Amino acid sequence: MPSKKYQLARYRNEALRPDFELEVEDGKSIVIRQPDVDEVLDLNGMTDPRAILQVLAKDQYEELMQTIGSEPGGVLQALIDDIVRHFGLGK
Repeated sequence: MPSKKYQLARYRNEALRPDFELEVEDGKSIVIRQPDVDEVLDLNGMTDPRAILQVLAKDQYEELMQTIGSEPGGVLQALIDDIVRHFGLGK
């Protein structure tokens, strides 16, 4: 019999993060919700930044791409890194 009980509620509470809000212009923002376990598992092994951003941004992907599509290329990786850090997914 296990000597210690682990609680899903504790893991959940420790993992909860606020939405990632990217201010874009004129007070407008793109809000990205925290990925769930299935989405995080989908990220495993992904190396294509477009695919990673699709998983992270979910229904905001098209708007996000329209907003950043003409920005300098370095914006993409910096944005992905910030989203990953914000949600505590590594890096």
